Amino acid sequence: MNVQAPNTPLVLLCPAWKRFGSVQRIKPGTIVLHSPQDDVVPYADSVELLKLSGLDPSCLWTVGTDHRLSDPEPLAAMLRAVER
Repeated sequence: MNVQAPNTPLVLLCPAWKRFGSVQRIKPGTIVLHSPQDDVVPYADSVELLKLSGLDPSCLWTVGTDHRLSDPEPLAAMLRAVER
């Protein structure tokens, strides 16, 4: 989130924006992947981040079973998001 990439869309994985950094908004075109079962970074933080950014809830892709996002579903979603 703190990367200066004005023309590059971002794909964020379970962003810990409340713990690290100073950015409280993300730019249009950003996709956030997060699991409601994340026990490290609350899923509600990603919901709040989209609201603060004025982004559509469809920018938050609900995937996976934990914070690691290492099972097949989120890995496939990461690929789709990057290919977008």
